[in-house]
Amino acid sequence: MNKTKHAVFGLCLGVSACLAPLAQAASWVEISNPAKGGFTVGGNSVTYGPVAASSVWVYDGANPPGAQSAAAIKTLLNTQFGLPSSGTGSLVFASQGDLSSSKSGSFTVNSSFDYLAVHYGRGELLFHWDTPVAANTLFSIGNLPRGLSNFRAFSSVSAVPEPATYGMLLMGLGMLGFMARRRRG
Repeated sequence: MNKTKHAVFGLCLGVSACLAPLAQAASWVEISNPAKGGFTVGGNSVTYGPVAASSVWVYDGANPPGAQSAAAIKTLLNTQFGLPSSGTGSLVFASQGDLSSSKSGSFTVNSSFDYLAVHYGRGELLFHWDTPVAANTLFSIGNLPRGLSNFRAFSSVSAVPEPATYGMLLMGLGMLGFMARRRRG
């Protein structure tokens, strides 16, 4: 009976030792109300601006999966926001830059963007705006739990009409002109 207790106790210690790293592993968390006044990351009230994002995802802990290349971040954004990899709604790389390793900073993106990934320490912030942020806007972020590393900005591809759509539009306008001319005659 004593051996059974030791075996069960040993099994419990082994299982808890294996599950402990999993319990501490970070995961993506969506910020429900990402007001520019702040949201909490790692116990810090993070501020950003100048425009409040529509949605923000946070990964705070061990480095998120994948490298920090623009292609890896694009894939990450596609996954987190459910975006297609090509076509309407997909992302086009807009800008990137390295940042000083302080917990606050600002940077300018030279073209308009509606998705932004900011890497800090071992974490990542993913921002999305329903209306694109204008080109040359000074973006500021402050009070992160660890120092800033880099940013990657992307713009989503909007719907571009197919040539057949333009053809139907011209044909419809031609028919309206023809009908208006017949009425006058």
